Amino acid sequence: MAKRIKVTIADFASLKEVLNNPEELALYETANGNTYDADIQHDGFAVIDVTEDDYIELAPGEYQLMIEEWTNAGQIGDLTLQTKSDPADDTALLYRSVDAAGNEVQAPQSLPKQVVELVAKTWFGKTAKKIEE
Repeated sequence: MAKRIKVTIADFASLKEVLNNPEELALYETANGNTYDADIQHDGFAVIDVTEDDYIELAPGEYQLMIEEWTNAGQIGDLTLQTKSDPADDTALLYRSVDAAGNEVQAPQSLPKQVVELVAKTWFGKTAKKIEE
């Protein structure tokens, strides 16, 4: 499944240990901080074609999913909740409310992606069944 991601490699030490080819390491260094379309594998690894002939694989902690344009996330009464990636923080999402005409009613607020994920799990996650003895 193709998704828009930003390469966010914080530490190249582990990559340097695994990659013996300096040209291959340079592909990762050049890609770092840039946004690409990537194929996300079932195990969470992202594959990016950085050139016509070269690709890189990123572990889940080496990239962030990105939403570059305001995207409708749902309705709250008469207002539409919209979200997009926070350009000031790769690990956060912006949220705002707009009316039916598209006018901003509530200014964008930034929330860490981890907070959004935890809230979603709390509200919508499946609870484990208690085993009675």
